[in-house]
Amino acid sequence: MVFRIPKFTVGQLKTLVFHSSWAFTLTAGLSYAMGLLRDRIFSHAFGLSRTLDIYNASFVIPDMAFAVILDAALAAAFIPIFAKLYDMEKEKAYAYARQVLTWGVLFMGAVALVLALALPWLAPHLVPGFNAEETQQYILLTRILLVSPTLFTLSNTYGRMLISQKEFFWYGLSPTFYNLGLVIGALWLAPHFGITGLIAGDLLGVLMHFGIRYLRVRAKEKEFRARPDLTFSPEIKETMVLTPPRMGQQILWHLMLLGFTSIASGLPQGSVTAYNYARNFQGVPVSLLGIAIALAMAPALAHDAGKGNFAKFKQDFRRHRLRSLFYTTAAALGLAIVAKPAIGLLLGGGRFTPDQVSLLASVLAVFCISVPLESLMHAYQQAFYALKNTWLPSAVGAGAIGVAIFTAKMLAPQWGLYAIPIGFSTGLGIEVVVLTFLLPRLLRKREREFQVSL
Repeated sequence: MVFRIPKFTVGQLKTLVFHSSWAFTLTAGLSYAMGLLRDRIFSHAFGLSRTLDIYNASFVIPDMAFAVILDAALAAAFIPIFAKLYDMEKEKAYAYARQVLTWGVLFMGAVALVLALALPWLAPHLVPGFNAEETQQYILLTRILLVSPTLFTLSNTYGRMLISQKEFFWYGLSPTFYNLGLVIGALWLAPHFGITGLIAGDLLGVLMHFGIRYLRVRAKEKEFRARPDLTFSPEIKETMVLTPPRMGQQILWHLMLLGFTSIASGLPQGSVTAYNYARNFQGVPVSLLGIAIALAMAPALAHDAGKGNFAKFKQDFRRHRLRSLFYTTAAALGLAIVAKPAIGLLLGGGRFTPDQVSLLASVLAVFCISVPLESLMHAYQQAFYALKNTWLPSAVGAGAIGVAIFTAKMLAPQWGLYAIPIGFSTGLGIEVVVLTFLLPRLLRKREREFQVSL
């Protein structure tokens, strides 16, 4: 038998690169390549130092503010609502997008202001291992970074519009520009302005993150105009109904990250940065494969559920779930094997010593257990959201997060930094098992409801 390389037409190649899950994989790969360059610059300049501990800890509150409030709404509700409206009447879909943009920016601005004022009271509880001077620097940097959630609100709303139309490449390209901003900050701003220059690079990255999505939406949807719209439409009300469970889960998810940061801050110097580096490396296969597959299947599952084609829904989800499990398990094993030489090559040198390379590699190897589990979690969440059920995955996720924090806290005195990836994997494992049990039951319920509605 002669092996032949399959031939693709121009249209098939365009679909593969721009509109399939491989578009997410390609762009996520570009983003992580830029992120690795960023981490190498940071590691050579700062090592596992308190400076980077403060820098990394400063991102937690701003990231949590956006993820809990606006990203929860966009993830849980925007795609199914916008896609349905778009199929019916484009202008109604555009109006919904404008309303999300308007209400989102106003609300995020108010939340950022409240958090900035409350930080002096929150900081001692969030980073208890920092001394007084370090805590003051943490407060200043976090306040500057609180500008970013409002900018991300704009960017991610445009981004969900792109996902709804399967414009996956342009959606996925924006994180590369975000990391480019961080590299600019590290190379050209930090030498003159210190750690504040790193923060300025982050804000530059957020602006570029938004810019690439804005330009693509303007090019594709020429009729769309992003003017203020304070209409409290039925679609906004539906978004508010679907959002609270996801918001609650996001709160707990970021409390878990805060808990992990708190645990690490009480361990030897550099532990917060080591945890963040390990989590960044662990996130590579999750983003390149797990999240890419989950996001790419979201529009198809939403259309299947909306049309009542539950047989196709099951078939599509089963295929994507198996792909995710196979690819991410193989990637996790590979990452664990190459962890030490890869970290030595990418981060080693300068103030990043061989002992620090060994520590980070061993923590990352334990983190690899969570790669297929976190990827499956994202796949199951998209399936539940397509069925317009946010309560079940959120409730299950809340319980799993509690298990993760409790496990890490209990193991930290004996296992040190390794307690964090062990707790994380334990919680994710429980979550995936329970969601696997619940999804078929929800599908049967939706099938009965659809048949009654006919």
